[in-house]
Amino acid sequence: MHLSNSPNSHDPDAQARSWFARQQGQTLSEAEQQQLAEWLAANPLHQDAWRRVEEDWLAIDRYRHALNDELKKARRNRPGQHKAAFQLKRRAAAAALLLAVCIPVLYQGMTGTTTYWNTLKGEQQQITLAGGSTLNLDTATRITVTQNWFTHHIQLHEGEIYLETASSDWHTLRVSAEHYEIRDIGTRFSVRYIPDQFMVEVAEGTVEVKKQGQLVLLQAGEVLSIITGSNEWRLAALPAGDIAHWRKGLLVFNAHRLHDVLHEIARYHTVQFDLTDPAIGEIQVSGRFKLDELDTNLQIIADTLKINIEHPAPGRYRLGALRQSTR
Repeated sequence: MHLSNSPNSHDPDAQARSWFARQQGQTLSEAEQQQLAEWLAANPLHQDAWRRVEEDWLAIDRYRHALNDELKKARRNRPGQHKAAFQLKRRAAAAALLLAVCIPVLYQGMTGTTTYWNTLKGEQQQITLAGGSTLNLDTATRITVTQNWFTHHIQLHEGEIYLETASSDWHTLRVSAEHYEIRDIGTRFSVRYIPDQFMVEVAEGTVEVKKQGQLVLLQAGEVLSIITGSNEWRLAALPAGDIAHWRKGLLVFNAHRLHDVLHEIARYHTVQFDLTDPAIGEIQVSGRFKLDELDTNLQIIADTLKINIEHPAPGRYRLGALRQSTR
């Protein structure tokens, strides 16, 4: 059974349900058993998803057995009377019909539905989850959302998201990104997961961040950042103001390196920046810039830092030091 081409191939819960249903429906071949074992061993999140599906199935199985027990009791009641026997048969048929209808509904409610969302470069999108909580996707973001009766599970494959939980939403909210797990405890927070960085910012409430046994509890006004591929967790205070400024069409920098500023701008525009001198990239930049005003932003940076910006080809910019005037 190959899941890599499935539309839910990035969602452990969807994969676990697919494997479990296949296992219940027939005996897995040796090759399929090996694939399942490799899938479980590949990621701790796969093992967690498998345990959740097993728990859901056991809950449904207990419900089915309870109904069967009631049917047996009904059949034993007043066995000698034809009318009673006929009524018992009707009850048994009704219970069997109820069982056939309820089990799929219960299973669907417990395992949930899975949807894939993505935004292209320069796009943003807002999603309202069941229960009223909102989820915002920044540019070039890919997520898988699984919602059941009890849980919202958001798998962030790449990009940045902002979540605001509604006070009336009873669902448990979980976000996962590769080996990272974030659990919401009633809050407003954002999660960024891009090739070189994982970051969680909390505006209100509390979130729990976990990775392979390590656990950090973040309070409002704190930011946790981890350089991808390292085990160094950096906890710091958020700069004054809100988080996820991209929701308002802004990029906000506070003593950021020019190299990082240009990298962030390039997330929203199809552009390439070349520095004639690497030292220029270390210059610090602070300010607020509008996302949709690329040329204006670059001109402000050039004037403020007193550097030269050339535009030799569409989508390409060259930054260098201003030439000294000669007399």
